[in-house]
Amino acid sequence: MPSFKQTFWKVWYQYLSRRIGSDPVTFLNYGYWPPEGETIKLQPDDEPNRPAIQLYHHVASGADLADKNVLEVSCGHGGGASFIKRYHKPKTYTAIDQNSKAIETNRKTHAEHGIDFRTGDAQSLDFPAEHFDAIVNVEASHCYPRQDAFFKSAHRVLRRGGHLLYADFRTRETAFQLDNDIADAGFKVKTQTDITEHVLAALRRTSERYRNLVHTFAPKILHPAMETFAAVEGSGVFNSFVNRERIYFSYCLVKEVN
Repeated sequence: MPSFKQTFWKVWYQYLSRRIGSDPVTFLNYGYWPPEGETIKLQPDDEPNRPAIQLYHHVASGADLADKNVLEVSCGHGGGASFIKRYHKPKTYTAIDQNSKAIETNRKTHAEHGIDFRTGDAQSLDFPAEHFDAIVNVEASHCYPRQDAFFKSAHRVLRRGGHLLYADFRTRETAFQLDNDIADAGFKVKTQTDITEHVLAALRRTSERYRNLVHTFAPKILHPAMETFAAVEGSGVFNSFVNRERIYFSYCLVKEVN
């Protein structure tokens, strides 16, 4: 039976999908903006989503995905899946999310890219063992009730030598548990990077857009909660990154050959 936490996030994201409706919100992450600024040349249609895309590009660049079989876990509204499929050129791209409404929309919105969108549980990946060359997971695992189960399931479905390309945040008090979960699953840490300042730089660039979006599609009573969810500048979540009560990490993890 799903836990309260899992049910809450499922209902919350389904609500977001319904409220956003036809608005072109295909990314739900906080973004990434390093000191060097623009880190990839984008097509004009992708430019409005540059901060969010640069987070995906930072994560996906941890391994060569060209001609590989790739799985994205918790794909949200599919923007990252579309970006990786078009720019990083994997052979196949499968993307799962527990939000069936989002999956239904993704199949229509991103139909031309040949992405296999499916409803699925991040904590129990329904694929054969050693099935994928790489797994992408961006800003999602903090919502999982059993985060250790996700890492173990990801390890199972990765081929030997495969990569888990991962980014998410934790509180200072729970960051150690993330490293424990990674180690217990059997992954070797190839790289670990604190990208908190780069995420804050992106949030400063996107706050006005997302505050306006919240005020457009959400009832006024929900504005404070939605602004906090979007981590707009001045919100509790934004300030927690400033104060380093929350720390944002990216990892490149490897399933060892032996």
